Amino acid sequence: MSEEVTCIRGKYPKESDVLLITADGKTLPDDLDLFLTKGIVHDVMCIGRSIRLYPGHVHHYVDVDADAGKWVADNLEKNHPARGPIFKHTLGDVPWFDGAWEITNCPINSEDILWHGSSAYFGALIGLAMGYENIVLAGCPMDSKGHWYNPDETWGPRWTMETYQVWFEFAATPESKRVKSLSGYTKQLLGGLD
Repeated sequence: MSEEVTCIRGKYPKESDVLLITADGKTLPDDLDLFLTKGIVHDVMCIGRSIRLYPGHVHHYVDVDADAGKWVADNLEKNHPARGPIFKHTLGDVPWFDGAWEITNCPINSEDILWHGSSAYFGALIGLAMGYENIVLAGCPMDSKGHWYNPDETWGPRWTMETYQVWFEFAATPESKRVKSLSGYTKQLLGGLD
C-alpha cells in the first residue's frame, strides 16, 4: 500500500479480529441492521454521531478534525456512558485524543491540505495498522444523500475529487481485500459481505 498511518502516541485496545466502522451516511440504520443480524464478533469504531445509533460498547472513536473536536473528545464518554471506555484517535498529536496518528507515504503534500480523504478512509487505515483481519464499513456510502440523523435532509456532504481518488487508489491495493462496505460507492469499490 502506498499510503499508510503510523501511531505516534497511544496504546489502543483490540478485542477481536473484525472491526466495524460506523459513520453518518443515510444508509447507517439499514447497514447496522444487516451487519448485526449476521452475529459477527467485532470491535466498533464510530465516526461522528453514529455513536448514538450503535447499540453496544464502542471501542474506538475517530475524528480527523482534532482541533475542532476538543469538546467532543472531552465529553464523549460522559455523553455516552454505556459505550465506554472509548479510545479516541485523531490525525496528528493532539493532547485531548488518546491515539495520535500520522500519514506516511502520502502522495499529496500533507502541508498543503488538512486531510484529503474521508474519516472512514482514515479509520480503515487505522484499523489495518492495528492489525484487524477484516474491516466492515457501515454508513459510509460516500454519496451526497444526507445523514441518518436528519431524515428530511436530501443533500449531504460534497466530497472532493481527492477524497474519491484515495478510495480508488486504496481499492487497487492488496490490503483493500480486508475491507468491505455495506452500501454505496465504497461497496461498489470494495465489495460487500457475502
